[in-house]
Amino acid sequence: MFRRLAASTLLLSCLMLPAFAAEKAGHDHGPAEHVSELDGVRIIHAWTRATVGGEALIFFEIENRAGKPVSLTGGESDLAASVTLVGMQFKDGVAESVELPAVPVKDGGDLHLEPEGLALRIGGLTQPLAEGDVIEVEVEFDIGHVDVDVEVEAEDATGHSHAGHSH
Repeated sequence: MFRRLAASTLLLSCLMLPAFAAEKAGHDHGPAEHVSELDGVRIIHAWTRATVGGEALIFFEIENRAGKPVSLTGGESDLAASVTLVGMQFKDGVAESVELPAVPVKDGGDLHLEPEGLALRIGGLTQPLAEGDVIEVEVEFDIGHVDVDVEVEAEDATGHSHAGHSH
């Protein structure tokens, strides 16, 4: 009797596991939230590079489904003195970041912050960023602020690794 009950319980557990996994996959996100949302504005794939210096660039995708245009204005972080919106400018073949005013994202539009384009510059870091770390940054829009988990990739990364993520 006990063996039959144990076998039935084990079978039931095995049958429920795929359903549980499918449910979790649809909702994402273990310890680091991979998607952050504020009133229909989604931030996806937030990442930065490992660094030993006091500055890093943060990249992500913005999807605006808020029903109105919004503007990205900057950010804040407990790990840094400043978080500013920047664009890359090339002078004599060398990239340098230039601080920008707010950047609009039209309703139904997307905006990609990526290397050699737009980024949030986090300056005055209080500690180095190591590959595998997750840091929290508060991204500022004209409609409010949203907390974003930013994954730290390799020092020479050119994009987000997407490891283990589903949307």
